[in-house]
Amino acid sequence: MTPIQTNSVFIVNLGCAKNLVDASVISQILTSAGYKHARSMREANFVIINTCGFIHDARVESHEAISEVLKNRRKGQFVIASGCLSQRMNAGLYKQFPSLDGLVGTRNLQDTLALLENLSKPGKTKHNTLPAYSKLMVDANISNTIIQGGSSYLKIADGCHRTCAFCAIPLIKGTLVSRPRESVIRDALELQNAGVKEINLIAQDVTAYGVDRGESDALANLLTDLLPLIPDVPWVRLLYTYPGMVTERLIDLMAGSNQLLPYLDMPLQHADPTVLKAMSRPSNVEWVTETIAKMRRLIPNLVVRTTMIVGYPNESEKSFEILRDFIRQTEFDHLGVFTYSPEMDTTSYHLDDSIPLEVKEARKAELMELQAGISLTRLKNLQGKTLDMLVEGVNPEERLLVGRTYRDAPEIDGLAIAAGFAEEGDLVAIHVTNTTEYDIIGEQVKE
Repeated sequence: MTPIQTNSVFIVNLGCAKNLVDASVISQILTSAGYKHARSMREANFVIINTCGFIHDARVESHEAISEVLKNRRKGQFVIASGCLSQRMNAGLYKQFPSLDGLVGTRNLQDTLALLENLSKPGKTKHNTLPAYSKLMVDANISNTIIQGGSSYLKIADGCHRTCAFCAIPLIKGTLVSRPRESVIRDALELQNAGVKEINLIAQDVTAYGVDRGESDALANLLTDLLPLIPDVPWVRLLYTYPGMVTERLIDLMAGSNQLLPYLDMPLQHADPTVLKAMSRPSNVEWVTETIAKMRRLIPNLVVRTTMIVGYPNESEKSFEILRDFIRQTEFDHLGVFTYSPEMDTTSYHLDDSIPLEVKEARKAELMELQAGISLTRLKNLQGKTLDMLVEGVNPEERLLVGRTYRDAPEIDGLAIAAGFAEEGDLVAIHVTNTTEYDIIGEQVKE
């Protein structure tokens, strides 16, 4: 049997792209302190499960992962839960998993090092509760990036200063904390030096960047400075903008830049102003409609993604009809739909969640069926066109490439599949020959 390696770490990562970056930060902290990365979980001295606790399904996945790791742990292994579920449940997580060796939250990832050092001491203190940080602690010298093939995520801010009634993110992460501009630019330059072809700028809300420092239009200012510094990165994508916060300068940048991808990701959550007001969300749907129409005029190849919540406590049949009609009229390129579930300690938790689950699921299915038809129609318009594709997988025997065009963000959107030969991380031109509801099919353009 392979022995456990002293001072070695294996990280199990769950959840969103921001969690992936947090896992990368933890890895950097531990590596700089002399810890090694185990090749497998069985060889690791410390197993860290970086959990997600945002919604019910994510919590279930995190609980199952913790249970599985604890069941298969070896003598000499320490098991630690980090991330959103740890922050949200704190010491309560020990009640469900008494054999956990420690917790790390989201507010200060440097706590991971102190915990591992404590567990390594003879007569170590096993359990700990999380320190009560008032906000996120950001180390300006640590890279907030993670590279996956030719693509990468770069976190520019974390936490959220908004008060959406259904959302637990501010309870988990705390209020908005923007990273220093110099740190973001340094990370982007390092990604360029690594040969990355796509940088996805991420935050709970990228358009809120700098608000915590009293800055105005700081995202547009950042991009104006950043894009000329990274000419070798052809794709820069913004992931998660906020209604009402997409400024004229940001629109102009997207319209005029060959690097800033024409991709608008704006989670709207609903289209009925009555429901939006109950959610404590922006309820000016007219602004949304006018802004999307304007951007489509200025940016003909614009792709628009959004997410919606169905089954909110005050969503009537009429409200759902308004939402359905809005989706039909707006014709989003990508749509995600969630069924509402009450989140503990949020404003909406005590509302009457009386809409039956089967009604919520039926509404979700109806919207997704509607969106499938919209997506199919919009993608058919691409047939015969040539698009750049970022290669993420290669089957040399079948001369088959799998990847994405600019239209698709990593992990959440569709794929491009093309006949051809290239290396992972290459950016190649493909001729679109066919499409499905969500994916693009084509063949590599020969040079």
